[in-house]
Amino acid sequence: MAKFNSIVADPPWSLSDRLTMSKIKRGAESHYDVLSDEELMKLDVEKLAANDSVLVLWVPSSKLQSGLDVMKAWGFRQTQTFIWVKTKNEPLSPLQNLIKDLFKKTLKGLFPSLIQGPTVIMDYVKSTIDNFDVNEILTMNMGRWFRQTHEIALVGVRGKIYSRLENKSQRSVLFAKNLKHSTKPDELQDRLLLMLPPSNGNRHVELFARRVKPGVTCVGLECPATPGEDIRDSISRLIKQ
Repeated sequence: MAKFNSIVADPPWSLSDRLTMSKIKRGAESHYDVLSDEELMKLDVEKLAANDSVLVLWVPSSKLQSGLDVMKAWGFRQTQTFIWVKTKNEPLSPLQNLIKDLFKKTLKGLFPSLIQGPTVIMDYVKSTIDNFDVNEILTMNMGRWFRQTHEIALVGVRGKIYSRLENKSQRSVLFAKNLKHSTKPDELQDRLLLMLPPSNGNRHVELFARRVKPGVTCVGLECPATPGEDIRDSISRLIKQ
């Protein structure tokens, strides 16, 4: 029977986000088939979990309570969160442009005082950086109140998983580019592979995956390794292995 020390899941949550402001279909259901909270809670994820294991469960902000309920139904207790902050494709380009503009003006002699030497130039650069609004690196996404520029993953544990940790320096916040609808960054799995290295006997699985990842068993309807396979069938197959 397959048992995994880390389980990452990005369920197709059922959301009440059918926006009607345009003719373009929006919301989760316009992109993929969704599962209700009840259907998610009935998944036999607990049977995939090793005695000592961690679950990282991606949850929309509007479904936090549902996420806690699903996590509990799968046999985990929530202990932490992991946050993905969505950045623009070139997050520092506004700052780079400010600095380029500064040096262009310098070369054209628009800042005569810079002739005084490199220290004055660095003072101008430092002032430019200090006045740069770091919020400019964030994307602008949908949101009824605040525009969503982050996603949340609940972190839950069972057993004595902390005793298996090899790398304890990974941060709980990730700044990474915004991706296509519902796609999550690889960096989360990269961090888990460092924390629980497969070389030490740790096994990793990703449920509802949309790509394959070395060192991780990936299953999902849209996963190249299991195209068209219902997640219930995937879980059942893994349990029997």
